[in-house]
Amino acid sequence: MKKQFWIKFSVMLAIIAAILVIDLVTKYVFDARLADGESVKIIPGLFNFKLVHNVGAAWGILAGRQVFLIAISLVFLAIFIFYYIKEKNRTWLLNVTFGFLIGGCLGNLFDRIFIGYVRDFIQFAFWQSFPVFNFADAFLCIGVVLFVIYLILYYTKNNKKAKISGKKDGGDAHE
Repeated sequence: MKKQFWIKFSVMLAIIAAILVIDLVTKYVFDARLADGESVKIIPGLFNFKLVHNVGAAWGILAGRQVFLIAISLVFLAIFIFYYIKEKNRTWLLNVTFGFLIGGCLGNLFDRIFIGYVRDFIQFAFWQSFPVFNFADAFLCIGVVLFVIYLILYYTKNNKKAKISGKKDGGDAHE
């Protein structure tokens, strides 16, 4: 059982490291090659690379509130870590999910702390009002979706167990 935990934990750490490398390297490359606001069409009508030095969150909300955004990121990191430590059911899905969440959060947190803004560069050409984003943002979104799936599976499974154990005991599971 302990060996299984360390294998899953190591995979989660590898996912975090891979996300950080992908995110930070691509941000560096696009920041070095494009000027802020410069756009390059990649697949016309589908997506572009457009460098944006984002001093806020999505859609530029909370622009210039870097200390607040750093604090929020740190709070969410603490919540992720606390949940992971407290969770007894550390499945593969949970480990992958937290790898995505923590890796994405750390990628943007690095930018906010050390650069003062987040470097975004992926733009949907067909949806110009959608915010320009980066790989950390994408991995965070995937992590949130995976976490919702995990919670649905976890609570569905526990609900079934509660109903079964309630029936075995002769009691009503709905009390």
